Amino acid sequence: MNKLAFLMIGLLFLLGNFYIGRKLLSVLEQFSFFKHPLILWVVIGLLALASMLTLLLFDANVGGLIGKIGSYWLSCWFLSLVIFGLTDLILTISKKITTVQTKTELIIWLASTLLIVALFCYGSWQAQQIKTANYQVTIDTSASNQAKKIEAVLISDLHLGYVNDVKKLEKIVTKINQMQPDVIFISGDLFDGNYKALQDPQGMEKQFKRLSSTYGTYMCWGNHDAGETFEKMKALVKASDITLLEDEMTVVGEELLVVGRKDSRPIGSQDGDRKSIQEQFKKVGNKLPKIILDHQPSNIDEYKNENELILSGHTHQGQIFPFSLVTKAYFTVDYGYYRQDENSPQVIVSSGVGTWGPPMRIGTQSEIVRIDITLK
Repeated sequence: MNKLAFLMIGLLFLLGNFYIGRKLLSVLEQFSFFKHPLILWVVIGLLALASMLTLLLFDANVGGLIGKIGSYWLSCWFLSLVIFGLTDLILTISKKITTVQTKTELIIWLASTLLIVALFCYGSWQAQQIKTANYQVTIDTSASNQAKKIEAVLISDLHLGYVNDVKKLEKIVTKINQMQPDVIFISGDLFDGNYKALQDPQGMEKQFKRLSSTYGTYMCWGNHDAGETFEKMKALVKASDITLLEDEMTVVGEELLVVGRKDSRPIGSQDGDRKSIQEQFKKVGNKLPKIILDHQPSNIDEYKNENELILSGHTHQGQIFPFSLVTKAYFTVDYGYYRQDENSPQVIVSSGVGTWGPPMRIGTQSEIVRIDITLK
């Protein structure tokens, strides 16, 4: 079944590349300087091959350069398919209503091509810009007679791999350390599903060890932190001075219970199924405030108490408009702060600091989340 699915995806991807090549060729043929259409097809073929290798070889390293080229061509492929497709549709409808001159049609296709280039450049640049989102949260607790403040940092969805490499990680770690947090949380999708896509795992381990905070770094798994290379992912996390919580909990700073969940729908093996956490909650009682790292915000209904703060990611806030409208419609909360009522848990969902699939963002941001937590 998986092989059939891969075959179908590959065939559709190749058909998309053929469609894009035909449209580019029809535009370029209008110019006298363009004399060798074969060159265009060779270039598109090589780019398509790089993307196919990058996307379909989940358990291999195709090399940093090929991986980056393949990933960025996926962005260009996606934009070209959408914009050329819409242009085709608009022109088809227009021709049924009125006559469209050849010169006008050429101008429209040139404008569509320039729009693809502009959006590709902007989206690729925007994905690398790391913003800071700020929240202030108060958690009522009977465990302490005196208010206490904790400065927390949350990151999610790094998707470390060919594009989100050690240089990107170094930039993220530097920004986090400049915030001087008390505690750091990672709410899943540290990896992009393929450990072998990491070109410098030792360098990444070194960067993670640079993370500086009072109480340390705590992490849960995401759905992409799974698969054939899962054990190597786990080994890197443990070697990086990160406390990994797999349906486990630990007390931080004597007054805070940090809980980390396995992902509810991992893409591949994740060393056992997700377990219920409620029995453990009953054993520790409900006095201590709880910070719960649960990658997918679709799980928030599992938590009931007002002294629980759930930190999630996964949605990327859609990453590329108009997919942000889809995530907003599908999830109870796909981004930002949410609380059903004063007796319910509080939820913060990050748009993530990395990207998945096309390495670009349009209408969303890559972010580090800073949370000022008051326990009282």
